[in-house]
Amino acid sequence: MSVVVERGLARCPRCVAVADYTFVESGPNSVRYEVHCRRCGEAYCEVHSPMTPDFTAAVDALVVPPPLALPSVFELRRRRAAAWFAETVARVSAAIKPVWARIVDKTKMIRR
Repeated sequence: MSVVVERGLARCPRCVAVADYTFVESGPNSVRYEVHCRRCGEAYCEVHSPMTPDFTAAVDALVVPPPLALPSVFELRRRRAAAWFAETVARVSAAIKPVWARIVDKTKMIRR
């Protein structure tokens, strides 16, 4: 027993004119797509039914990690500049630390 599910207008696959289409339920888990063109007389039909998905292929595809992208020239220069800046801050901090300690000691002595 076939039941029409939907009717409408579509393009003819042969002459690209406006044609009538129908979706027909032709059985359990089966849908038939029919296009009937009045201009050229084309009768086009496709039958669609669900398939069991093959999940093993999808799982295998996920196992492969994507290739690592090499950093750009900008990124390499940014990293080099950040490393230089961190090293400079460490050197300046090490040089200032004893001087700052003396300034703090003198300030404490003046406040007393």
